[in-house]
Amino acid sequence: MHFNIRKAAVIAVACAFAYALAPSSFRAEAKPAKSAAPGWYASWTASPFDVRTLPPKIFAPSVDTLSNQTVRQIITISRGGSQVRVRFSNEFGKTALHIGAAALGYSPSKGGPVQRTALTFGGASSASVSAEAPLVSDPVSVRLPDRAEIEISIYLPDQTAISTIHLLGLQPSTISGPGNYVMADTLPGAVPFEIVEQMHGTKFPARLIISEVDLAGAAPARTVVAFGDSITDGMGSTPDVSRRWPDDLERRIVQAKLNLAVINQGIGGNQILANGLGVSALARFDRDVLAVPGASTVIILEGINDIGFSGGMVPGFSRPDIIPAEEIIQGYRQLIARTHAHGLRIIAATMTPFAGSPAFTPEKEAVRLAVNNWIRTSRAFDAMVDFDLVAKDPQHPEKLKTEYDAGDHIHLNDAGYEAMAAAVPLSALTRSHAKTAKRARHHR
Repeated sequence: MHFNIRKAAVIAVACAFAYALAPSSFRAEAKPAKSAAPGWYASWTASPFDVRTLPPKIFAPSVDTLSNQTVRQIITISRGGSQVRVRFSNEFGKTALHIGAAALGYSPSKGGPVQRTALTFGGASSASVSAEAPLVSDPVSVRLPDRAEIEISIYLPDQTAISTIHLLGLQPSTISGPGNYVMADTLPGAVPFEIVEQMHGTKFPARLIISEVDLAGAAPARTVVAFGDSITDGMGSTPDVSRRWPDDLERRIVQAKLNLAVINQGIGGNQILANGLGVSALARFDRDVLAVPGASTVIILEGINDIGFSGGMVPGFSRPDIIPAEEIIQGYRQLIARTHAHGLRIIAATMTPFAGSPAFTPEKEAVRLAVNNWIRTSRAFDAMVDFDLVAKDPQHPEKLKTEYDAGDHIHLNDAGYEAMAAAVPLSALTRSHAKTAKRARHHR
């Protein structure tokens, strides 16, 4: 082949000139920018839920539509930081949701004046959230300590059908009379947003539109995801004092000075395999675990509703046969595979007793015991925590300890949730991902 020296020289000069003009980010030896983006980590979550899946004869929201009203919700974050962003959810809405204004409030002193910061969306004070989609706010600079209690206020100017909620809030959610009050200290004409249990008339606070609060700081935390059903969501615990087992676990972590956040992705009535009260664990796992900023470990406590609802417990809602243990185990195997594919750790918790609840039968108890035995012995998970051992009555192992029973014989009270949190080995939350990958390969 004839080589044209003059042509080669022209090409070399042109390439060198183009390289000199190219942005530094395209140069192979260029150094990263000094002002790197902050490391975000989820510090609070409430898994979104389609209000239309609530069995109408059992649960109903206290309010169906909002128009020209402000919603204010109090939440307690896990770990603090110096920058904050909020994820709003219209993931079960069939039309766009218009947010006219939003704000974050925090009081540095308990009971003191609340400092409010307007939230923006691409620099704008209002935004439309597309149907079946989330919306993340711009970051704001607000220094928040660990376990800070904050307010998130949302003004909805248009008539808005309530669609995307979180069933069990356990902290106040209030709705104003007409007007935009996101920056106001009080909401005129405020009424609570609650879910009403139709059978007994019991009311409990619910979440509306918000699903996640992320933090960033000088020392980015990793996030532990507590993933489960109503036992993780805290049914039976005292409202407004954060006594769910993930809350108690976070207190242990703070005391141990570990740089970890804990978020709660429990949904009351949730199942591993079937949609119903919330989409199934298999369906929501990517959104609620794998896509969570900073997620490093998931602790999963699911399956009791797959067992309890089976056997035709709720006609038209649950399967007529009693679910085999192997079906639940296969669901767990899928969650393990997806977790390890993303380099996260997965810790399984054994299911707690439920004898005395309407869902219990001896045949269903045999399924619970079989799945728990597999969790204990399979070595399929990166670690295991034995909540069943903690919660059961030694004399009647199919039942909760009396001192831990919230009264319905399936949910625990504050003392029971605290005992569950105390059983989680903190060392299992801090092991390296290299060990996780090696263990996953070993047990395939």
